[in-house]
Amino acid sequence: MNTINGKTLLDMFLTGAYYLKQNYKTIDDLNVFPVPDGDTGSNMLSTMLSGIRELKGLEDDPNIADVAMKFSKGLLFGARGNSGVILSQIFAGFASLGPDYYSVDIKLAADALNQSKIVAYKSVSVPVEGTILTVISDATKAVASKINKIETIEELANIYFKEAEESLDRTPLLLPVLKEAGVVDSGGAGFVTILRGMKAALDGEYHTFDEVLSSQAQQSTTPTKNFMDFDYYELNKYGYCTEFTIRLNPNLDFNKDDFTKKLEMFGYSIVVVNTEDIVKVHIHSKTPGEVFSFAQRYGALCAVKAENMAIQTSENSSIVVERLKSPKKVKNREKYGIVSVVNGQGLKDMFMALGVNEIVDGGQTMNPSTQDFIDAIEKVNAEHVFVIPNNKNVYMSARTAKALINDKHVVVVPAKTIAQGYAALTVFDQTQSPRQIIKDMETKIASIESGEITYAIRNSVSSGIEIHKNDFIGILDGSIINSFQSRMDSVKDLIDSMITDESTQVVIFYGTDVNDNELSELESYLDSKDGICPQLIEGGQKIYSYIIEVE
Repeated sequence: MNTINGKTLLDMFLTGAYYLKQNYKTIDDLNVFPVPDGDTGSNMLSTMLSGIRELKGLEDDPNIADVAMKFSKGLLFGARGNSGVILSQIFAGFASLGPDYYSVDIKLAADALNQSKIVAYKSVSVPVEGTILTVISDATKAVASKINKIETIEELANIYFKEAEESLDRTPLLLPVLKEAGVVDSGGAGFVTILRGMKAALDGEYHTFDEVLSSQAQQSTTPTKNFMDFDYYELNKYGYCTEFTIRLNPNLDFNKDDFTKKLEMFGYSIVVVNTEDIVKVHIHSKTPGEVFSFAQRYGALCAVKAENMAIQTSENSSIVVERLKSPKKVKNREKYGIVSVVNGQGLKDMFMALGVNEIVDGGQTMNPSTQDFIDAIEKVNAEHVFVIPNNKNVYMSARTAKALINDKHVVVVPAKTIAQGYAALTVFDQTQSPRQIIKDMETKIASIESGEITYAIRNSVSSGIEIHKNDFIGILDGSIINSFQSRMDSVKDLIDSMITDESTQVVIFYGTDVNDNELSELESYLDSKDGICPQLIEGGQKIYSYIIEVE
């Protein structure tokens, strides 16, 4: 054929999604790190299916521009993870055709492919070669170099697909980390899988909406609406029982009476105990985040705790609070609000105690979509909304959501781990300007070390470290630094790598698989570290046994 119409493009999208549906788990397994949270295939599939749903209801003979634009819209709002966001931008190139095309010829198809490449590269602040971007770039160049000799759409598709496959095979040559792990780029593999399906559609293969959308258990990151019997006001009626310890800054003159008097503006039932360079504080406050920000003026905080007293006093305190109900009455818009991505009840409780208004349930293996972020931001009744992603793989979705919000000033905090997000929240000061708040958060993030402990799902090599399946591995600021058969050996080695002579605090969020005996051993190990204020918090997270912040 010499042209492609809307019905054909619709069939290509359906078949591309079907092929991805059959192979997404294999793509998940291509994760560079041998950790149990590979989700590139899952994210790309969820993104594709969001685009497919948007196409339902189109007439039998649709305009090709309508198909392209509806599909692009669905991808954009449903995009999960960095791979999903880039995928949505690739297909946005087709939407640049405009509304007036019933069909597209070979030249216009080639132009659309080139526009897809341009938009995809623009979506990434620092493009990395050896990824999905390289695959689309090489395939586009192959078509452009032969455009004057291409006579059919099928021939164009064959050239594009063949070069995409070959480019994917070359990705380990461009990214040493891929070569070391023995895998090709997972995002590129997902894209090539979609292309394989789209090419099959041109060859006559056909799949229905029901085939693509049914019998597929999709991850849902929308928080479960499992509310307590308290409304928003009831939850804040009592406030939080807030406790913490300050390791005083030796350069400051500390006056206990003056400090206690100033605390009164934040709450009641105040107890302050001062011994040499340590201050222990107890206060009931509705805004514990503000208390922590105030206290940090005097030194480093540790042993931080904030428990909601409304939940403590209820007869059914075991009920999980996924998020606070919206107020029954319309409130005046606050100046600041916070949205954060968190998984694990202990982590959720801590982040909400630090001032987070809306929790987006997710993180590792559960990447929220652009729409999830938009929904959360819209629920925050504030003029300025700070979004804390806590995961590098959801950062782009948060940024995309920001661009789609018009009635609020949205700031995406560059916190790409839970430890970084926690650190950023401890310096959130509502008395400051938005510019100063984000500056303080960025400074704090840069000042800490972030580590995690998880386990290996396959044999691998990373940064010269030989890793065996089921080993426990320590990750420091995104890089694997150890691999041990014993989890305790791994966490001790990671902590030793994170602590320096200037370190004063270690905060550890432990997961669901950590037992009391292991915690006792770890606590004793931390107590042996001179000058360190340790804090162990039940995070309730899965996959990562320990999440560690050192400052």
